[in-house]
Order: sequence, then C-alpha cells, then structure tokens
Amino acid sequence: MEPINKFCPRSGKPVKPDSLAEYRGYTVGFCNPGCSSDFVKNSEECSNDTRYFDVLIKEKYGK
Repeated sequence: MEPINKFCPRSGKPVKPDSLAEYRGYTVGFCNPGCSSDFVKNSEECSNDTRYFDVLIKEKYGK
C-alpha cells in the first residue's frame, strides 16, 4: 500500500518501501526500518510523528 507521506517525519528524507507502518488506519512511511519499528512500538510517545501524520490526514482526507 502507498504511504500517505513522501518524506520521513523525523529526518525529512524520502520514505522507503521497507519502512512502512500503520497509523489510524492509514499507511505511513519513514526513511528506515528503525524509525518505523520505533513508531510502531512507541507511537503514543512519538508526538512529533503523530502530529505530522494527523496534519497530513486532515489535509488529504478531511478527518
């Protein structure tokens, strides 16, 4: 599935296909598997990441 973002919220680097995660039912991407696995394990503690994705979701889907 295609991620909703093109750039990693942590580094600003392009999203890589092996670094995807799910957030609020959407596929989101990171620049490396370490970032994506950290987000999956600790999403409630990753407020910068979740804010980034929440803004994208609101802009793209109005939710």
